Amino acid sequence: MNKSMTQKKAFMEIMEKIKIKINDGTFPVGTKLPSERILTQEFQTSRGTVREALRALEIIGVIESKVGQGTFVKTTNFSEEDKLLEIAQQTSPLELFEARFAIEPFLAELAARNATPDDFLLIEDCLQRTKISLGNFEEFEKLDAEFHHLISKASKTSLLQSFLGLINKVRDEKLWGTLKARSLNKERTHVYYQQHVSIYEAIKDRNLGQARECTILHIKTVRFNMLGE
Repeated sequence: MNKSMTQKKAFMEIMEKIKIKINDGTFPVGTKLPSERILTQEFQTSRGTVREALRALEIIGVIESKVGQGTFVKTTNFSEEDKLLEIAQQTSPLELFEARFAIEPFLAELAARNATPDDFLLIEDCLQRTKISLGNFEEFEKLDAEFHHLISKASKTSLLQSFLGLINKVRDEKLWGTLKARSLNKERTHVYYQQHVSIYEAIKDRNLGQARECTILHIKTVRFNMLGE
């Protein structure tokens, strides 16, 4: 594996440390791994980075999560080189959230200033379809991305729209998808939907500050549910 590639990703470094412990027998096959909190303390890193590393190991089939029981070592076989390379090239969800905090609150402000009646109609239609989709996690995720895309369009800033387009492409990556899927439940989709409504109402009221604050709250909520921080 390309070392320069893995060094850029904190979660890959933690993944490698867990791999060493699996290979040297510290975590033999069938063993339940320590909790995220304990691994965070042991590796002196963030809980989000540990969670990313665990999901990456799950994607390549080395560990498995059992609902209500914990995470267990499944194999010592790390031969899935293609999958490892693919994960190494993927964007860290923690980095993605940093980008979202930098861009999306300002996009919401600009949308509150520049959105047209047609923009409002498109966002309202998206929210109606989102409400219907609650409980269908796959459809909800698509509409979630559409909602944020429509806000970027309403901002009337083509360059920032292109940046958000890059952010939304990460939703198609396995690491993001696995973390998001594991974090979603019916209650949380309802919370996200209500937060979307609050963002939209602030935009429609032309309340720039409220649009910004509602967006920040939404991103913080999603980050905590996905990464525990």
